[in-house]
Amino acid sequence: MLGLGNTRRLVHVLALAGFSLYAAYLLLTVAQGINKRYQWDFKSHYCAAQVHELGLNFYDEPYLRHYCSPDASQYYSYTPLSIWFFRFFSLFPFSTAYSLFLALKALALAALFFIWVRIFLKKETDPGFFVFSLLAFNGALFLDLRAGNVSLFEQLGLWIGFFFLLKKKPALFGACVVLAATFKVVPLIFLALLLLTKEKKKALYFGGSLLAFAALHGLTFVFNPFLGREFFRVFFSMLRERRGISNPSGFLWLQEVVGSSFHSVFGGEAPRALIFGLWAALSGLIVLLTWKALSKIRKNPDGDSEKTVIFLFCLAYALFMPRFKDYSYILLLVPSYFALKRYAAGLGRVFLFVLAGLSVAENTSLPGFAVIFRHFWNYFPLFTASVFWALFLRHAFRPPDALSPSSPAT
Repeated sequence: MLGLGNTRRLVHVLALAGFSLYAAYLLLTVAQGINKRYQWDFKSHYCAAQVHELGLNFYDEPYLRHYCSPDASQYYSYTPLSIWFFRFFSLFPFSTAYSLFLALKALALAALFFIWVRIFLKKETDPGFFVFSLLAFNGALFLDLRAGNVSLFEQLGLWIGFFFLLKKKPALFGACVVLAATFKVVPLIFLALLLLTKEKKKALYFGGSLLAFAALHGLTFVFNPFLGREFFRVFFSMLRERRGISNPSGFLWLQEVVGSSFHSVFGGEAPRALIFGLWAALSGLIVLLTWKALSKIRKNPDGDSEKTVIFLFCLAYALFMPRFKDYSYILLLVPSYFALKRYAAGLGRVFLFVLAGLSVAENTSLPGFAVIFRHFWNYFPLFTASVFWALFLRHAFRPPDALSPSSPAT
């Protein structure tokens, strides 16, 4: 008979094998979906690289459609410098580039799981983590593979950076964040983690990393200010993107709820100033509570306090960002599972109550509840992230004698 230890190891091996097979199936699905509009982001970015090669404005959607892709569904929204990443793929025919890009993303995904399991979760890893990674946040991992976004590369850069932060190598952490921000800029916010360390020269590393980013990208704006203006035009236009389940950010949820409520009461559109003001107030509250929680965690350190600071920062970042696409929730897989394992025991009754009370918006029979459920389901990854953020706050604000900091909640 197998002993308990051997049984657990067998379960882990079988779970890992099952996850690997299913992950391979997902990759194969995307690989064979070249004619089914999979990897649509990559298709548009590949076209942008071709337009750039012609010396034209690759931020202009009509050029993308005219020169290489009549059905291009996206625009180029990354920094001007990042176009050279896609210029590499434009050296190949699209079918080859499509497969090559997907293969590199598969390698990035494998590297991410290695980092997550071996460095960040460690003893918290169990078969449930692999199931959680596939299903959590509306299947964020597959959403990224299907869309063909660069999010996995961005995530890999950030998590390698977090590893260097744990190893007290702030310069390497800053370099990783700067590289991760090469596409979308906003990951630069994670440089603030440097200011939460005990490093004596943290301000120097923080400022140096910002200067490195500015130097890396500033030359483009100096020598080609037109591209710089085009980038900012597209960058800020993204706040007007479609909201809902494909872009479940706190700002867009607030815009939808306030907008529909304002229209119901006053019969017109809600003022933008009102929506931005409420979002600023909500974001300020999130930042304030997070800062207080981080301060408590740093004052009462334990074996996992440095990881906990990173995890809580990731969750807060997701909540206050004005734009947070469905695949961006990959960032929260490890922080959320860590919270689930450490802090969620005993709360099952609450989750079951909430789960039992939910209904599909179109099928609810309670007057007035359809709109509530519709707003919930369109943004449920955001609310799920909020629950895990609250679990970290609950842990940080617990009475000193409640639990040993390194022990799971019971």
